[in-house]
Amino acid sequence: MIDIVKDLWLERRDLVSDGFDRSLDYISKIIPLKIHKFKTGLKCWTWTVPPKWSIGEAFIEDLDGNKLLDLENNPLHVVSYSLPINKIVSREELFKHLHSNPKRPDAIPFEFKYYERDWGFCIQRSKLKDFTAEKYRVVIDSGFEQGTLKVGDFTIKGESEETIVLVAHLCHPGMANDDLAGVAVAVDLAKELSEKKNYYSYKFLFLPETIGSIAFLSQNEDLIPKLKAGIFLEMLGNDNDLALQYSRQGNEKIDRVAKYVMNKKLNYFREGGFRKIIGNDEMVFNGPGVNVPMISISRFPYAEYHTSDDNLGIIFPKRLEEAKVIVVEILRIIEADFVPKRKFKGPVFLSGCGLWVDWRSDMKLNKNLEQIMLRLEGNKSVFDIAEELGMDFDTVKDYLERFYEKGLIEKFKGGVNVQG
Repeated sequence: MIDIVKDLWLERRDLVSDGFDRSLDYISKIIPLKIHKFKTGLKCWTWTVPPKWSIGEAFIEDLDGNKLLDLENNPLHVVSYSLPINKIVSREELFKHLHSNPKRPDAIPFEFKYYERDWGFCIQRSKLKDFTAEKYRVVIDSGFEQGTLKVGDFTIKGESEETIVLVAHLCHPGMANDDLAGVAVAVDLAKELSEKKNYYSYKFLFLPETIGSIAFLSQNEDLIPKLKAGIFLEMLGNDNDLALQYSRQGNEKIDRVAKYVMNKKLNYFREGGFRKIIGNDEMVFNGPGVNVPMISISRFPYAEYHTSDDNLGIIFPKRLEEAKVIVVEILRIIEADFVPKRKFKGPVFLSGCGLWVDWRSDMKLNKNLEQIMLRLEGNKSVFDIAEELGMDFDTVKDYLERFYEKGLIEKFKGGVNVQG
C-alpha cells in the first residue's frame, strides 16, 4: 500500500488529465481495471464533464529574471485548471491571484478552479515578504481541450448481483493522504477479495472526486438498483483515530456492522452523522435519486489537509493496515450474515439435539438460548439477533450453524434460500 502512495504522490492527477490517466494505468497493472470513458461536454444529470487540462511551465519572476516561484519545485504551485497567462503584472494585481494558508505559513495550499475560470498560483505565506518589486512577469503555460474523463472499475462477481461499492478518489496532485491513502487501501482490499469466494458482488471505483461518481452513475443508472451499500475510503494513512461517518439513512446494516466492528476492534474511534465529519462522493451515491446507503471511513480532520504538508511524512503503514483490517471485517460479517428461519415447532429439546450450552463454558450464550430460539421467524438476520442480545456475531452464527446442521432452520440471503 505504501508503494502506491509513494509512486503516485507527485503525479499530476487533475480531474481530466494525462496524469490522472497515467495513475489509472499504474493501478491497472496491480488489478485489471475496466476503464469507463466520458467525453468532455457530456451532460451528466445537472453536471457537465469538464475539459482536459494540461500544464507546461509556470513561474513568477522579477524583471531581472530571478524566479520567485517555479512549478518545477512542486505541483501545487499552480491552481488546478488555471487559465494560461504570460504577461507583466503589478504587485497589486499579482497578489489578487496568489493563494496562501495563514494557518500553515510554510506550506503550499491546494487550490482549484474546476468550474470557474481564473488564473492563479499557490505559495507559502512565509515567502510573500520576498515580493518587494512593483512588477513581475507571470507565466502559466496551461491549456484546455476536448478530453475524456476516466473512471477505473474493478468488479468482483459474486453469487448474487447485489453489489457493495467501494469508492476512492484518485485526483489531487501532490497530496499523499487525500486520497492516495484511500486508493491504496482500496486496491489492497480488491486484491484480497478477488481471491475469495463471495456471495455479494463488489465494485471498486477509482475516480475524480464528485464528477467521476456523477458521470459513472448517470451513464449507468441500470446498476443503481443492484447497489446494496457503499463505503467511501478516504485519508486513511495519517496518524489520527479512524472516523466513521454514517449513511444518510443512519441505521442500515452497513452502518450498524461498521459500528460493531469498530467497537470490537478499536480502543477508540470517532463517529458522526451523514456529511457531519467530511463531505465527499457519498453525497452522490447516497444523495437524491440514487440513495445507496454509503458510509465513509476516514481519519479526517488533519492539520495538513489540502496543503503540501500532506506528504509521505504523514503516512504510516500501520494506519493503512488498520483501516484495511476494519473494512475486511465489515465485509466478512456482511458476507457471513444470513436470515435463519425455523423448521421446528415448540421449544427445541436442546440437550436431546446436542444443542445445550453449559453455563460454565459460556454463561452469556447459556442465558440467551431461549432468546435466540424466539428470534428464528425469518424476519431477523444473525447480525440482528446478535445486536439485539448484545452478543458476539460469531458466537451467535456458530451456534445457529449447529441448528442448520441438525435440520432445524433454513438459511436465507436476499430473500433466497441458500445452502451451506
